[in-house]
Amino acid sequence: MPADDSVPFLIAGGGIGGLAAALALTREGFNVHVLEAAPAFEELGAGLQIGPNGGRILQGLGLGAGLDAVAARPETLRLMDAITGRRLATVPLGKAALDRYGEPYRVMARHALHRLLAEACAASPSLTISHGFQLQRFDASGQGVRVEGGDRVEPIPGAALIGADGVHSVTRRQLFPDAVTRGSGFIALRAVLERGSAAAAWDNAVTVWMAPDAHLVTYPLNAGGALNLVAVLRDDAVPAEQTRAVGIAQFEAAFDRWTREARDLIAACPSWRIWPLLALPALSRWGDGPVTLLGDAAHPVLPFLASGAVMALEDAALLAKEVAASRKDPGAAFRRYETRRLPRARRIQRASARMGEIYHMNGPMRLARNAALALAPGWALLARNDWLYGFRA
Repeated sequence: MPADDSVPFLIAGGGIGGLAAALALTREGFNVHVLEAAPAFEELGAGLQIGPNGGRILQGLGLGAGLDAVAARPETLRLMDAITGRRLATVPLGKAALDRYGEPYRVMARHALHRLLAEACAASPSLTISHGFQLQRFDASGQGVRVEGGDRVEPIPGAALIGADGVHSVTRRQLFPDAVTRGSGFIALRAVLERGSAAAAWDNAVTVWMAPDAHLVTYPLNAGGALNLVAVLRDDAVPAEQTRAVGIAQFEAAFDRWTREARDLIAACPSWRIWPLLALPALSRWGDGPVTLLGDAAHPVLPFLASGAVMALEDAALLAKEVAASRKDPGAAFRRYETRRLPRARRIQRASARMGEIYHMNGPMRLARNAALALAPGWALLARNDWLYGFRA
């Protein structure tokens, strides 16, 4: 389907994936119109881990200096047994990751990365963002696409539509009505602990406390500020609704066998928010004609590899390259993008689920895991992620 370069690409959703795709397309010379449901961008979410594969893409979008100003570079990843308090392994990050992959491993506040992307989008003359646009439906039966939503009377025309509208994607719902998200059996509890609340915990590391059916991850949000905490528990009873504030007391039983250090960290946080973690049956394709999906709309991934945001960045970079290679045929570009991304998305989804099983082992399997980690050199544990962090779009 021929496209006119002056007609904008439409992107449903102004999250990290949507804004990254918008920037990547403008750098290839396209006009872009982002349709964001929220009336304004808000500082939502807590922390993000950005592996070298994601940092490489952000550098390519011209955000390297801004990224380094708001992110921390942890020196190590520590794997701990949450029951005994024993350190099982130390994986080098810092210089080791930089030397191995050409980019460091970074941790940061989600809103800081989103702000960097939003500011870069606002500075682009070929990029428009419309807030308060609730996508209702699209029509791709003629030339390009037309989308309806918000309080607009007339549909918005575009050369193509990219659904970056998250795990509850309206775009996906119209493309694949039977593809319905479901509870994964896990919930995430998130909190931020201000510096000084538990000074002993403030070092430049990512720490994973592993226990049967639960784990806790902590890391600094920037070079000198707060500590991010994420506890993931098995829970099938929590409805798949949006995040909300919760009291940690109702989950205390999940941590009652944990070592004092980990329990003190959890108890020190005055407020927590709950996120039900959702799953989606694997899709065999992500789009049709001049419409495709990106990020969580296409492939929500459990957080055990800390790769959800980076997967959206990878999608954005590769999609823009394919569109640039077929400037007059977005549909053909989208099918190539999907063909290239589907195997990696499935691999990361499977690897993330497997990592969750390892984190949550119990009984003899837990003891065997602990023994294997204690024998493995840190550099070898890092090297196991070459397939993940070495990716180049």
